[in-house]
Amino acid sequence: MARKLVLMGSGENSPAMVTPHQNILKGFNKDAKRINLDTPYGFQENADELTARILGYFEKNVGSPIEDIKLRNLKDDYKEALNQIDKADWIFSGPGSPTYALRVWSESGVGEKLKSLLNRGSVVMASAAAMTLGSEVVPVYEMYKVGADPHWLKGLNLLEYATGINATVIAHYNNNQGGTHDTRFCFVGGKRMAILEDLLPAETGILGIDEHTGISFDLESGNFEVFGKGSVTARRKGVDRGYPSKSTGRTSELF
Repeated sequence: MARKLVLMGSGENSPAMVTPHQNILKGFNKDAKRINLDTPYGFQENADELTARILGYFEKNVGSPIEDIKLRNLKDDYKEALNQIDKADWIFSGPGSPTYALRVWSESGVGEKLKSLLNRGSVVMASAAAMTLGSEVVPVYEMYKVGADPHWLKGLNLLEYATGINATVIAHYNNNQGGTHDTRFCFVGGKRMAILEDLLPAETGILGIDEHTGISFDLESGNFEVFGKGSVTARRKGVDRGYPSKSTGRTSELF
């Protein structure tokens, strides 16, 4: 059974990601337990609609049905969710709020369950969910929408656990939706990103993943592969190393 950690910057349910999802799932037989974890968007009024969209995408577009595990808040039966994760071979989670998912997963014990899953299967995380897996997490909504000063939150650090890479994960790295204002680096912009980088420990890097782009870490071979429409940036101490789509290499040499 395939052991992979896969991180996507966005576009997880887009046509461009169908083939990457299919390639990841090739390592699993039809009886493998594949689940969607709905926490990152669990606070949204349209959570049911988002879940239906994700399940429909995997069944109709990817050709691999998955089931939903509800853990939208700590009032849900998170012990049952943890039991289902224990049985899972492959897990997906995607858009929403990084800090919301981080809080629920930290307090419920999901982070430790994901580590265990990587010893036997694959974890595929996109957008907000991917950002929880670094050593530090950008509180995007709090900074971009509420005006909080730049700061970091302690992440689940699954990336370092699985690959040995000490880094924060920044999805939507090349976002340009702001038009007249800078929304790169997951909407926080260049000025705030510079402050955030100064606040990072010297040994901690930044793994930036462009929109509609992903990076797959093969935990058996120790190799990585970049896929999608954009690039992945490995940044440490102000130095960028860029990896366009189809780049491959040793995970230990990414930074």
